[in-house]
Amino acid sequence: METSLPTSHWSKTLLEALVTGPDIGIRLLGGHAVQFHAARAQVPPSLLRQPGDLDLFTTSSQRRRAQQWLEELGLLPNKAFNVLHGRYRLMYFAQGEKVDIFIDEFQMCHRLAFSDRLALQPVTLPLADLLLTKLQIVELTEKDMRDALALMLAAPWGTRDEPGLLNVSRIATLLARDWGLWKTVTTNLSVLRERAALLVEDHEALALLHDRLLQLQEAIEAAYKGWRWRWRAIIGERVRWYELPEEP
Repeated sequence: METSLPTSHWSKTLLEALVTGPDIGIRLLGGHAVQFHAARAQVPPSLLRQPGDLDLFTTSSQRRRAQQWLEELGLLPNKAFNVLHGRYRLMYFAQGEKVDIFIDEFQMCHRLAFSDRLALQPVTLPLADLLLTKLQIVELTEKDMRDALALMLAAPWGTRDEPGLLNVSRIATLLARDWGLWKTVTTNLSVLRERAALLVEDHEALALLHDRLLQLQEAIEAAYKGWRWRWRAIIGERVRWYELPEEP
């Protein structure tokens, strides 16, 4: 398995098991998923970073199987957390590092349902979904910006779900259903346009990023917005449209 940056022994073991082992209904997300795709593409080194804790995704129907698999790899459950939150999230530890497992939905600043997305791509969630998990963050850090830009460069873009393809239509469709998500994502796209030149020195990559940011913005604007979206847009920022999650 290729890796662009060093990682701990246990996380390397887990990643290799995801890549080479049988499909047990677990997918990578977070920094490790970003670097998994970036390592296989011509992403500028300035966007590559050392991934932190592992984030995984599974479904409620695969929860027990996922727990058994993690424990067979030697990870220890956070029993108190798992009893309280196990319906939608699990937590495990290995050598002092943390593994988060999201179940059915990714819940941070916004709620994203991914339970029907696992079969679309091996190892990680589809690229469009990975990008959404970054663009839904209300308070973007530089790390999040690098990850989002890396994902934008990591694969070809298209308008359909296909392994190794970033489906622009997927993002535009979800934003057309949810004004709050639209607000956060479009705000972050503006931030990325402003900051891209500070994070990417390669002129060719920077030009491609600006083209893709424009392509995504045009797709978002063109998507039909229903009455619920338009009604929420009228209320606008007078009512908060996001959550600020606390680290458990």
